[in-house]
Amino acid sequence: MSESKNHEIVRNLSVVSFFTLISRILGLLRDICIAYFFGAGVATDAFFVAFRIPNLFRRLFGEGGLSASFIPVYSESLVKKRTKDSQDLLMTVFTILFFILLFLSVIGVLFSFVFVAITAPGFLNKPAEFHLTLFLTRMMFPYIFLIGLTAFFAGVLNVHGSYAPGAMYPIILNVLFIISAIFLRPFFHEGIYALAIGVMIGGVLQVLSQVYYIRRKKIRLRFRFNLKNSDVKTVFKLLTPSLLGMAVIQLNLLFDTLLASFLSSGSISYLYYGDRLYQFPLGVFAIALQTAIFPALSASFARKDVKEVDNAFNFSTSLMFFIIVPSSIGLILLRNHLVRLIYMHGVFNLMDAQKTASVLLFFIIGLWASALLRTVIPVFYSMKDTKTPVNAAVYSLILNIILAIILMQVMGVDGLALASSISLIFNYLFLLRKLYLKKGIGLGSGFFKSFTQTITASVIMGVFVEFIIIICSKLNYHSLLIVAASLVIGVASYLFISFVFKNESFYAIKQVLTKRNNLL
Repeated sequence: MSESKNHEIVRNLSVVSFFTLISRILGLLRDICIAYFFGAGVATDAFFVAFRIPNLFRRLFGEGGLSASFIPVYSESLVKKRTKDSQDLLMTVFTILFFILLFLSVIGVLFSFVFVAITAPGFLNKPAEFHLTLFLTRMMFPYIFLIGLTAFFAGVLNVHGSYAPGAMYPIILNVLFIISAIFLRPFFHEGIYALAIGVMIGGVLQVLSQVYYIRRKKIRLRFRFNLKNSDVKTVFKLLTPSLLGMAVIQLNLLFDTLLASFLSSGSISYLYYGDRLYQFPLGVFAIALQTAIFPALSASFARKDVKEVDNAFNFSTSLMFFIIVPSSIGLILLRNHLVRLIYMHGVFNLMDAQKTASVLLFFIIGLWASALLRTVIPVFYSMKDTKTPVNAAVYSLILNIILAIILMQVMGVDGLALASSISLIFNYLFLLRKLYLKKGIGLGSGFFKSFTQTITASVIMGVFVEFIIIICSKLNYHSLLIVAASLVIGVASYLFISFVFKNESFYAIKQVLTKRNNLL
């Protein structure tokens, strides 16, 4: 793989990761506010269910299935310099998406009862939770329209080489959450209503932010409906399987919520809070890397350069391992202190913290697989194969359902997290094998060299971190000091060992971060 392609991937990753890190930090502050003011109970269970429903459709029609089918075709059209066809494609897809999202918003408001009954059937026997969830769902369902367009615009900007706007827009929502929880909450009898209002205001500001950057890039957006365009036909030919694939992934999340609704009050909230910490490294690095490599892979396949794709896949997988393995070890060792530090304030008590930390542990088991799926799925999408990821997602969903029903009987909410992790591992291994059988693309010697170096450095780092935790705990230090000391020692030791081992991923990141104007 050329140095320039390595540099391009890491540069794009650093841009997305930088802004995503800011967003995730604000996201943690958001969750601290929610935990402080609302804890883990009826109100938060209702809000998380209501907010998850529009998010599902957003992932399907915004940044999910439509992007998976649209970006490779749009990238190929731009690479081949078919300007008129590219504009036709962009405007037609935008028009169709606009009216689909508008239709879904109206349907969602009118039939919220059905959506809530399907998503959280356990609430049917809990009238207070059900009616609160129903009201919040009606308030927030139009968010689908706003965030769906926002995610689509961000994907278009990525193809045009502008990654910062798409990485920045989640910051807006997190800021609105915090403002709503602190300042709007006192104005409502049910304080949780303030969060729903914050979601809607945040959605409006998010879509306006992306429109601003679209205009700056001088990308023309008009309503147009040209189904005769061959690229448009290709997009919608790929759309059905990609939508199915995303739907299955989202069904995994909904199924966990569905089962948790039958457990004791607070179980849905424990899943949410645990998932938020689990998602932190996943969002900052894994999703950011997927965002960075997808357009590049699509362009490589458009040039029919399979070798370049193979090299990019190996490099991105090594890079992902380099980041996600030490993150997983750190989360496992620090999970109790992190949960207490971040969430255990206000009405969020010690029992809530213990249950959240336990859920987090079982989520982390599958963190590496969830992260690596972000490197393998884009390869299939970039070569316009949306069916294989669908098959893998369906098989993993079936496995998750079977395991979740069994494990929740003996492990409660922890069983749902463990079942999710096992199904993710299966999903990744299935796709990795299929990728090799279909295109001969697989993990080579370069990856395994980096993998060995990463595992060794991570284990040594883990020993240092555990030593710090034991010493600080014996001295009864506050969780803040324990986490801070562990992070400093852990990061320093890991980077030093990686430097000594001459890990390629370490040097690739170092090279980009030492260049000026990297984030512009």
